[in-house]
Amino acid sequence: MSSSDTIEPRQTPAEIQAEIDREQRRFAETLDALEEAARPGNIARRQLGKARERGARLVDEARALVLGGGAVRLESRLVEPEEGTIVVKGDEEVITTYQSRSQLPPEAIILAAGVGTVVAVGAVAWAVRRKRK
Repeated sequence: MSSSDTIEPRQTPAEIQAEIDREQRRFAETLDALEEAARPGNIARRQLGKARERGARLVDEARALVLGGGAVRLESRLVEPEEGTIVVKGDEEVITTYQSRSQLPPEAIILAAGVGTVVAVGAVAWAVRRKRK
């Protein structure tokens, strides 16, 4: 048998063991990440954050509709998760960009001031009337 006929292993046993150790560490990190993501408190915190974001987005859009000159949505896009992360159903994140059109129109400021004055006068009148009784 010549030296060209012998089959040499591609990896040494030490290299195979090092690869096994790396894969075990990566697997353990993945399990730790899953455990962290699956904790009820973390799930609740994520869902609360999403609800707040959606509520803020709805308020901004309602304000723009009511005032006619508020924030305008420019774009919404889905954010891709980082490589190696585990995405739980419903964990995708939407980023929305808004831009302010202009300042409030003078009519809206006058209307808000008038409503505020009426409410303040009404509260004072109610308090005075209640005190007399």
